[in-house]
Amino acid sequence: MLYYISMELYEANRILRSVKAAATADGFKLPSSAETDGLMMLLGKLDTEKYIVRLAKHCSSYVRGSANYDRAIRLCAFFRALLSVQAGLYEKPTVASLVALNKTLFGDACDSAGKLRESDAFTDGNAHTDPKYITGSLKAITAKMSETAGAPATGKEDFAIYLSHYMRELIILHPLEIGSEFTIRIFILMFCKTKGFALYYYRATPASVRSAETDALATDDVTPLFTLFTECLAYDYKTATTTPPAKTRRETDKKDLCRTTRQSSSQIQPGKQQPNNKKSRQSEDDVLKRAVRLQQKISKLNDQLTELMRPIEKSKRDKNTKDNR
Repeated sequence: MLYYISMELYEANRILRSVKAAATADGFKLPSSAETDGLMMLLGKLDTEKYIVRLAKHCSSYVRGSANYDRAIRLCAFFRALLSVQAGLYEKPTVASLVALNKTLFGDACDSAGKLRESDAFTDGNAHTDPKYITGSLKAITAKMSETAGAPATGKEDFAIYLSHYMRELIILHPLEIGSEFTIRIFILMFCKTKGFALYYYRATPASVRSAETDALATDDVTPLFTLFTECLAYDYKTATTTPPAKTRRETDKKDLCRTTRQSSSQIQPGKQQPNNKKSRQSEDDVLKRAVRLQQKISKLNDQLTELMRPIEKSKRDKNTKDNR
């Protein structure tokens, strides 16, 4: 039982860290309490709808356009993104699935969620695509994404090349009215999973994620994006099995021999205390909460270790590049 809890917690923590990295790339500082709540939400131990509806009500109490309003919207989007990534894409990437994802992420508190951009947009003085070309361009990009072969037919490096070009085109488009950057990151993350890959944004710093995207827009150079995806991509070995494999006759007979008979009420010895299900559930919840706190500590230590090792790995890559020349 504890093994399955630990595996679920491990997977939930990976989702949390990837979505957190995607959110913090925009400069959003996530409250520490949101990480704990996010993990409990992914593990099914928190009422999602009540929690997010309460956050959405806080949004309505703030002045639109204020820092508090923006922070509350992004917090709602963070929790929605956790659940979206956990569920995965229900269909191949299309314009409709991208728009639907944006509506899911920001629709709790923003009327413009789920709408394609209709006005000009600029990032750091760099103009994005004219709105009248967004729909047609999106159809072309998502069609190419759908046709891309996944693992194992496509290797990680080749997939990183494809992903770099798709990401660059989406960044230049800036297709959505609100939360376009965050939605695109989550959309790409979910797309990778449909092709047999896992994208762990947390392997890179938020600054490097943002810098790679900025370079793609300002200089039309996909090299930083390729470097980013090469660092963050991994093969997803998780396979979905709908039915367990059939047992052999020997396994079935052994199971029958080891099966214990259920005691009837008349067979229960008087005075013998039966297990308390309520106490058992409470004990499991306590173990889970302690495991969540421990997993968060491990994640922080991993982040610190990654930061310490990054200069060493960079110097090794630079040395190898110099030797190859």
